[in-house]
Amino acid sequence: MAPRKTRSQAAAVNNADNTTTSQKTRPQFPPISPKRRLQPRAILEDQIILVDGFMAPEECKHYVQFIDSQSLELTPPKKRGEAVRVNYRLSVTSTEMAEQLYSLLSPHLPPFPYPASLKRDGAEARVVHSFNSNIRMYKYTPGQHFGCHYDDSVRDPQTGAKSEWTLLVYLTGIEDGVKGGETIFYTGQKGKRGTEVITAPLTRGTALLHRHGHECLLHEGSPVISGTKYLLRSDLMFMD
Repeated sequence: MAPRKTRSQAAAVNNADNTTTSQKTRPQFPPISPKRRLQPRAILEDQIILVDGFMAPEECKHYVQFIDSQSLELTPPKKRGEAVRVNYRLSVTSTEMAEQLYSLLSPHLPPFPYPASLKRDGAEARVVHSFNSNIRMYKYTPGQHFGCHYDDSVRDPQTGAKSEWTLLVYLTGIEDGVKGGETIFYTGQKGKRGTEVITAPLTRGTALLHRHGHECLLHEGSPVISGTKYLLRSDLMFMD
């Protein structure tokens, strides 16, 4: 379980994303084709899941071009208590894209555990209700990174569903010559002996899901050394 000493960092993550300027004319996201026999694999049980091949190389290429055609913003200087974050980004509200992600990914996902705050004796694990319509696009160039932080939960005002897992889709990776930029998780307090470090590989087309909110592990986006890292971000939403 992650330490709870710096939860202000977590609030800064989602609040900052939600206040990123959305374009008045919503862009049309490129299509993503359904994939058969996707095999989710846990690299940490009930915490971190990878789904390789979620997007094909050509689809990733189209999304990189799409992101580069948008008016991205550089993150503003951090406020006190926030994690250090330097990258280009844009947030767009798109129920269509959220529904597309849900239809493509949710059939392949395993049941998810209840968070500790909702633990019920004999309760079965549950399935995803929807995906967050706040779609975020990120671009990291050499030297840019996202310091250690937690991802906080948000609630959909329309449905009442609450986010509990982060979804990241890597649009570029080592196949494109990107060095660095991996998502690194810490199972205890960073810097203390005995802390296990788990590094999720930066693989093009892979979807990374990790638990957030009160169950979130401390994690960071390591500095990009060379190449350009592109990714999409949404969240998995659940009903209480």
